[in-house]
Amino acid sequence: MGGFKTTLITCQQCGRRIMVRAADVERGFITCSHTGCGAVNVLETTGYYDEGFLHDLDSLGQLTYQGDSIRTYSLQFGSNVIGIASSCTVQVERSVHNGRCFISRRHCTLTVTFDKWTGLLRYQLQDGAVDPATQVMHHSKNGIQLNGVTLAKAELIDVPDGGIITLGGLDQFRLNHVSISPDALITHKVETVFNPDQTQ
Repeated sequence: MGGFKTTLITCQQCGRRIMVRAADVERGFITCSHTGCGAVNVLETTGYYDEGFLHDLDSLGQLTYQGDSIRTYSLQFGSNVIGIASSCTVQVERSVHNGRCFISRRHCTLTVTFDKWTGLLRYQLQDGAVDPATQVMHHSKNGIQLNGVTLAKAELIDVPDGGIITLGGLDQFRLNHVSISPDALITHKVETVFNPDQTQ
């Protein structure tokens, strides 16, 4: 119960607030201490994972270029704008096909988020990127595909581990998720308590 912090619940019978401590949670119930009440309130615990530790990781996954030369690009927490412009979070090299580069300056956005309830990372992909000056979304000129399926301009889709992202129809990148060990997760679990019989 090291991650548990004292909290308040509402008594099922008298409706007043009761302070719940770790010992009460271990017992599974708390008796209301308000004068004239004494109701026994059943307790259950749930918890979530604090995402703070993710900001200390060097990389939260990587993209590997699948062309003639293998190049890898690290991802960070939050938005990763991918393209050939120097302003991109992930600046990829220009790949020229028949004298043309099909990757836009700011081609797409891959957003890494953390689901605090499951402890899993999500990798969500969308065509285009928000212009930092105007805050307007600009889509790529040549489109984007995930595992061979073209994304619609306004589509936001989860990319599986090992998923192939194709920029401009020609340049492919494999996404490798980072896995967080159960031991690392458990040290960042915050336990909360609720009363399963109390509806609010």
